[in-house]
Amino acid sequence: MDSATASLPLMLKQLRLTTIANEYARLADKAIEQTWSHQRYLAELCHVELAKREDSRLQRLLKDAKLPPGKYLSRYDFSEIDGISLQRVEQLIQQPHWLKRGSNILVFGASGLGKTHLASSIGYGLVETGVKVKFLTATAVVQQLQQAKGKLALQEELRRLDRYAVLIIDDIGYVQKTEQETSVLFELIAHRYERHSLIITSNQDFKDWDQIFDDTSMTVAAIDRLVHNAHIIHCIGESYRRKSLQTETA
Repeated sequence: MDSATASLPLMLKQLRLTTIANEYARLADKAIEQTWSHQRYLAELCHVELAKREDSRLQRLLKDAKLPPGKYLSRYDFSEIDGISLQRVEQLIQQPHWLKRGSNILVFGASGLGKTHLASSIGYGLVETGVKVKFLTATAVVQQLQQAKGKLALQEELRRLDRYAVLIIDDIGYVQKTEQETSVLFELIAHRYERHSLIITSNQDFKDWDQIFDDTSMTVAAIDRLVHNAHIIHCIGESYRRKSLQTETA
């Protein structure tokens, strides 16, 4: 073995080409066996390195997104729910031009219709395309923003959330109707307006949002910003949980 070959692992380590360092010997044997050209061998090494990096990036995005486990599109039963179709959801994932406009997706429906599952499945699909997504319950994000406001750092926290092209805010109807909670929620909606997207689930229609915001003008302003160029989904059907309970007790 010549000195250049002996120092190859060290050079690859310094260049942070860890996958090539792990695979170059195996692929060299394959290249000799199949009489690859030098260019083909180099291309294969680059391919495995890029594939590994892309997989690692996807895993980092998924870990950071904190999406509920198992809420994939393939596991959502569209046959049980009216108001939404697999084709429409796939279009939102595969043609995400709405993200460039900072448009939102609003998912309405009674409890137990899989709104969280639907929103999460869109999140999983977007992450797979390289979009940065964050899943938060409405109560969690409100508490997070309230703490930041108490430290006089609300705007800094809002800018930190700008790292995510999409925030999934689950169960907005569970936010308590207090000035402290609704004011920071409105700040979030106003801050992201036409800049970054929100996916919001709610078991309350707009007509009942006066139970969320304690001020009528704030309610109207929040709705106005959310619905501008929004994709609105109304899930209609029978509760999965109720049907499951009926099956167990039958």
